[in-house]
Amino acid sequence: MGAGIQAPAWCNNAIRRCEQALGAAQTIADRLALVRSLVRLRGGRLDLSALPFFLNEAERFQLGRFGLALTSGEGALRIVTGDDGCGPDGLAQAMMLDERPRQVFEPAAPDAVLLRLTRHASYRTAAQKAAVRALLTQPGGSGLMVSMPTGAGKSLLFQIAACFERERTPGSCALVIIPTIALALDHERTLSAMKGLEGSRALTGSMSAAETEEIINGFCRGEVPILLTSPEKVLSPWLLQSLPEVAAPHAVEYGLEGRLTHVFVDEAHIIESWGRSFRPDFQRLPSVLARLRQVNPMLRAVLLSATLPDAARRVLRDSWKQDGDWLEVDARTARYEHDIVVGRYTSSQEREPALDHVIDHAPRPVIIYTTTIMAADALYNRLRTQRGYGRIALFTGNTRAEERSRVIAGWADDTYDIVVATSAFGMGIDKADVRSVIHACLPDGPARWYQEIGRAARDGGQALAACLFTDNRHTCDVREAYGIATKGWLTREVAQARWHGMRDTAIMLGRRDDAAGVMLVNLNAFREDQRRREGDWTRNWNMGLLTLMQRAHLIEVLSSVPEEAPDEFHWEIVILDPRLLEKDDHEIWDRICALRDAEQSGAREALNDFVDVMRHPRHTCITQTAFELIEPRAHAPACGHCPGCRAQGILPPRMLRSDGLEQRWARRVAPHAVLPPGIMLLSPDDPYFEAGFPDLVRALVRAGVEQMVVPHAMAEKTADLMAKMGARMGFVMDAGQWRHQVRLAEVVTAVILPHEEDEAARILDRLVRELGHGSAMPVLVVAQPDRLYQGRRLDQAISTRAPYDESMLDILTEGEVKGG
Repeated sequence: MGAGIQAPAWCNNAIRRCEQALGAAQTIADRLALVRSLVRLRGGRLDLSALPFFLNEAERFQLGRFGLALTSGEGALRIVTGDDGCGPDGLAQAMMLDERPRQVFEPAAPDAVLLRLTRHASYRTAAQKAAVRALLTQPGGSGLMVSMPTGAGKSLLFQIAACFERERTPGSCALVIIPTIALALDHERTLSAMKGLEGSRALTGSMSAAETEEIINGFCRGEVPILLTSPEKVLSPWLLQSLPEVAAPHAVEYGLEGRLTHVFVDEAHIIESWGRSFRPDFQRLPSVLARLRQVNPMLRAVLLSATLPDAARRVLRDSWKQDGDWLEVDARTARYEHDIVVGRYTSSQEREPALDHVIDHAPRPVIIYTTTIMAADALYNRLRTQRGYGRIALFTGNTRAEERSRVIAGWADDTYDIVVATSAFGMGIDKADVRSVIHACLPDGPARWYQEIGRAARDGGQALAACLFTDNRHTCDVREAYGIATKGWLTREVAQARWHGMRDTAIMLGRRDDAAGVMLVNLNAFREDQRRREGDWTRNWNMGLLTLMQRAHLIEVLSSVPEEAPDEFHWEIVILDPRLLEKDDHEIWDRICALRDAEQSGAREALNDFVDVMRHPRHTCITQTAFELIEPRAHAPACGHCPGCRAQGILPPRMLRSDGLEQRWARRVAPHAVLPPGIMLLSPDDPYFEAGFPDLVRALVRAGVEQMVVPHAMAEKTADLMAKMGARMGFVMDAGQWRHQVRLAEVVTAVILPHEEDEAARILDRLVRELGHGSAMPVLVVAQPDRLYQGRRLDQAISTRAPYDESMLDILTEGEVKGG
């Protein structure tokens, strides 16, 4: 870092974090790993006098392990550069400090609603702006699906939804369904510090009956703005019975003032992947929405994800669209914060020294992922007992609830520098300053790899993503990845036998007009000729089969367990095809198995391509290839930071395009407005939009304008004025962004025409092309009537009505108030 050059915020924060952590570090390994991170952040050299402790003889002896050495005069520490053969190729180059911001999205201009309800001064990306716009204009009874990169701010959507609705109805609330306890608790911690959302709560399975009842009752009373919980908890009888009361448009009984307006599903892509066999309750969630819409047809559904592979997209669209409108907002862009290294080894013994080397050198904080709980346990214990790390935590599916909460809190508070984890940790955990993610395994597909490296660099700074995996003809990470990616599909014979076992022990509950029958199936039912084996093993396989049959549109799994059910291990299902009630129907099972084979084949093909790129990392851009495997319609440029890009001399992109603003709802009914529909001209009192601009904005907002198209230089000022003037949404479109496929929201709009004639002509061309003269929405073009467009005066060229003067807006508004 040169003299006089200001370090970026992420770098300063990382330095401060290292210095604070050093004050608490007790072991040599913890201290020297943090010192290495600090020396790197300081440009590769650090005076010993700047250390918060004296470097003793034992620590000096260990410097080489952490890639450190004393300078010739022994008054400072320096980074030892160059690969020494211990780590994977390119590690030293990947860990060279790069202070430039890695999130190269151009921030999008704020809207009034963003400034009014949050502390944000702008949107992170155009896609985030598009998602908020879609959310706030979402018709009742519709579904919205949003895909944006990790760290792009998807959580903002349920935060704004709750605040926006509570402005008018204080008891309004949102249900957010979260895949992991860690994520639910992390969101609760974040929301507790946000104005108006302090009462938001996470409802987890580890809570006592009394605490669970208290939270649910608070939700029903409207005291809990956002309830965060898991699919399993949503489907529990206690919460399931209370949700219709909250969803009802009017109070069921005195004191229950909660009004459920939105159901959010976070990390929605795992409904397809996890819901296929592991935790199949994910695929029962659409039936909960259907049940709640019977009480309130206007309830909105919002699905959020960082990635949406085609298979997941199809499942989500098919299950969640139901009878309402549907919109998908996709950023279609990857993340580029990571310097990627890949190491391939023939055995765990060969990998171990390389893994130790990467862990010792990796910038802190760091997450180390394994695939299995056993591998995580072994690595955690080895790092503690043999490698000397004390500021380390373990988080797997076996971690108990109290320990989970402690680890999450400690991770947020910088108590730990290392977390060793399986996929149970990290999905959506909003720790902005994670600097490294290490995979001591091969993830079972590009989506898992991409999601997990996305835990790092959420602050936009540089991060390391290292994958060290074993590959041989016997037991190895590659074989393990294939086993996980392709498991969960029953053979035809076993599937038929399991169905016979459930069908033959089922309780018939009646019929439905569009179905062959409704039955209560026992999830503990044994298949024919099966050795009796109770518990989760049998239930999970049976649930996996039922959800496969639901995806084949042969049954519908209902959300509720009727009162007559003998225990909680029963599902109520609707038989959509009567042939399922017959002994065997080959066509039915051909259909089921064809779907099973297609899903299994798709998972294997995606993994084939991912394994190929990881086996040959220098042949192509890993980030680009992985993301396009996940989202085939994406337009991801090469990253410039992976082995393939380094080998081919490809530089990182300077600016990334973010989609989303091309999407809008097809509103069928124009909103109430004092202005007539169609394009009309407004003559401003101040044609230069200077001193008189605030008065103009005030008049426009009073007349019902909720969207303004303005020159780039005026965007932030316009949003601020609209917020102060009381605009409910106050969308602001930067005229420079209103190009290509970008579309305006279907709300009352004002277009501030710029002084530059060429730019003004482009905007008018776009306006006429997009809206024509038959728009049901009022659109005001704000400009002097004598300006020319296509050789004609504006008051003759763009509107059949006489132009308004600015003062006429106040007259119209006052007349509306008196008439109302």
